[in-house]
Amino acid sequence: MNCKEFQHWLTARDSFSKEISPEIEEHISLCDQCRCLYETDESLEAMIKSHFYQEPMPQGLTDQVDISIENAVSPPKRNRKHVSFIAASIVLIAVVFSFMVYNQPFKYQSLQQLSESAVTRHLEKDTSMSFTANEIELAKVSMSKQLNFNVIFPDLLSQGYVLLGGRLCILEDCEIAYLFYQKDGKVSSLFIMDYNFLNFAMADGSLFKNETKGFNTDIWKDKGQVYTMVY
Repeated sequence: MNCKEFQHWLTARDSFSKEISPEIEEHISLCDQCRCLYETDESLEAMIKSHFYQEPMPQGLTDQVDISIENAVSPPKRNRKHVSFIAASIVLIAVVFSFMVYNQPFKYQSLQQLSESAVTRHLEKDTSMSFTANEIELAKVSMSKQLNFNVIFPDLLSQGYVLLGGRLCILEDCEIAYLFYQKDGKVSSLFIMDYNFLNFAMADGSLFKNETKGFNTDIWKDKGQVYTMVY
């Protein structure tokens, strides 16, 4: 489950079962933002329930039937506590809505956007590395743990690319793996990210080729990971 799916469940759960599935429990245990949304929603619901309770029927109801029309049509006085509660609820709902709207995690809206972002980072020519080619296995384990998905390095040797090393980096607001390859004396960049950073569907095995700012980019998806090669 990703953030978008969780937020859909949170907004629609009153129409379905309110039981929390194992997938939801796992997601809110890993995502601080979604856990905050869930806890805020729970607090709001508990507050509303505490102010809506059944009152006993007043004694002498039959006597009140003869109440004057003037009193019957006059506007009832609102309980000050009730008004305060309604105002507080509106403010809390507004805060939750604002949090959901303005704190959405960044996601790429198109392959063109991802291509441009990757080329911009490649042009910085910052090839500092936290691991080298002879530390690949250790790097996979470390990166997978920090990125919360099983990082898989593609086999590009058959295409003439030699892995130099890599590091973690931030592309827009997405934490990803950043690898450096060399071919014919030129250094190429490979970015590996989780599929959940895309806000659109992309099938495994699909390939997108593009040219941006004089560089070629290949973007493909395999086993839930999105690869962006800049060369």
